[in-house]
Amino acid sequence: MDLQTRPPRFVVISGVIGSGKTSLTTDLADYLGYTPIYEPVADNPYLSDFYKDPKRWAYPMQERLKSMRFRLHQDSVWGIRSGRYKGVIADRSIHEDSIFAEINHELGNICERDWETYLAGFEDMKHFLMEPDAIIFLDASPETCKARADQRDRPEERNTALGPKDRGIPLDYLQKLHARYSMWAAEVANRIPLIPVPWEEFRPAKEVWEYVLRRLDFRSRFNKNMKL
Repeated sequence: MDLQTRPPRFVVISGVIGSGKTSLTTDLADYLGYTPIYEPVADNPYLSDFYKDPKRWAYPMQERLKSMRFRLHQDSVWGIRSGRYKGVIADRSIHEDSIFAEINHELGNICERDWETYLAGFEDMKHFLMEPDAIIFLDASPETCKARADQRDRPEERNTALGPKDRGIPLDYLQKLHARYSMWAAEVANRIPLIPVPWEEFRPAKEVWEYVLRRLDFRSRFNKNMKL
């Protein structure tokens, strides 16, 4: 990618629940004049029920999210291609959807049959996806993510049945997510430019973008040298 003539136009912000994705999505989109595409939280009719009874609602919720994220991903791609969007900053993407489904499968919230059905549909969808130009992975500890999630105090997250009865989303659940996200980031970085950004403290959008461009430039030059 020639960063001088074609800067990244489709950028995904990834990270664990409570890491600060939505805030950076807004700030970065404002800074670049791009369109923010937010995670479909308010439009998800299953989320509140899932937190109350994950064994009953995990599978239909994941199917709903997979469909919504696929639609938002395609809208981002074709919006940029058609000129409707100058660029897009997406708050999470379909690439991360399977992380949550897999953890719910491991926790026993999604049975083996439903997991296989989910995964088959996910693999089919992947064939129609154009990869984003870059993924910014916000690397914050589970403890930091829990503190931030508790502070935002979303009604559906106050009392959940996901684990120990501590306030909000259980730390144990966030620790599982963080471990799986770290594995996912290592896997995805082999095919999509993925930039980990330390996110124990928020940073200005301008600083983040300049850091991302430097890392992308280094990656591009490194890959060119490896081909020589």
